Amino acid sequence: MMSARRLQAALRPDQPPPTVATLVVLAQALRDEGMTQAALYRLYQAEHARSDLDDPHLEALAGTMDLIWGGGWAKGHALFEQELSQERLDSE
Repeated sequence: MMSARRLQAALRPDQPPPTVATLVVLAQALRDEGMTQAALYRLYQAEHARSDLDDPHLEALAGTMDLIWGGGWAKGHALFEQELSQERLDSE
């Protein structure tokens, strides 16, 4: 299943919102399958921009995006060794 579809399946608006832990497991799987940090962040960011998601879905996405970005946002639980930067996000 394509990565976007896997994330969309976890975020179905007609289902209870996933936990951050659930979305982190998916992010780790996508990372381990070779998705770059920038691509993974953009994937989660695109879903965060959807207008049909309620606050609990959006909060779970935002929490996971913090861990993908890394640095101070991740509070020691970053999914990647290097913190993402806007420059890297724009260039990759």
